[in-house]
Amino acid sequence: MVLLRMGGVVGWVAKGQGMKSISKRIGSLIAIVFALPILSTRLEASQCFDISKGQPEHLSGQLIYRIFPGSPNFEDVTAGDEPEPAYILRLTSPICLTGDEFANEAEPVSTVQLFAATATEALLRSLVGKDVQVRLAGQAAAITGHHHAPLLASALEISPTADITDEYGTAATTVRAFYYALADGNGDQAAQYVIPEKRNRGPLSASAISAFYSNLAKPLQLVSLEPQTRGRFLARYTFERKSQTCVGRSVVETTRRNGKNLISSIRALDGC
Repeated sequence: MVLLRMGGVVGWVAKGQGMKSISKRIGSLIAIVFALPILSTRLEASQCFDISKGQPEHLSGQLIYRIFPGSPNFEDVTAGDEPEPAYILRLTSPICLTGDEFANEAEPVSTVQLFAATATEALLRSLVGKDVQVRLAGQAAAITGHHHAPLLASALEISPTADITDEYGTAATTVRAFYYALADGNGDQAAQYVIPEKRNRGPLSASAISAFYSNLAKPLQLVSLEPQTRGRFLARYTFERKSQTCVGRSVVETTRRNGKNLISSIRALDGC
């Protein structure tokens, strides 16, 4: 055996071996050397989750809505296959799955089929096309043609991925703080973000806010805050009161007083 160096690659070859054969071996060595970093990068890029342990619990990506062809042929709705609408989460980064006989750890997973929970059915419809964060339950690997992503899960909670820095210097900071105070059931704090003439009487008063929001079965959660026209915002939120689950929206009007942004009125759109 002799030691041969070629192109920065070192390898052992047998004496008397032809140069054509040696070149082939060197080529194989070079291919392996260059492939190793690529394989390593691919493995590092995919985070693995164990389905049998209820993983992954949280994922993020873009929420899309598609109609897939179902029975009998799973090929084309226009050719007579049943339409199967589905919510699909297109992941920000691919993952891999273990812990299920139908999960192949070697195959990167980039989509998840989401099923609505009671509290998220309306939210899923409203957040299509947006980047979202989702809390999952009931994770399972796809088995049949009726499953349209490698991973299936129920969406227990879903909210848009927002860049809070975009709100700096705007009335959105006041509105967000108001809903955070509602989440704590703190009427005194929430009323400080309302115009003075509405702080002591009416639905925006400290006493009214505390009486309602401090006695909820599940505290209010602000889902999203979207600017509309100047000084107007659309707030989306959820809460539970006894056996009632609210998935609500409100139009929040703000005004400028003495250099401060304050809430002047709130109009609920969904009865809660």
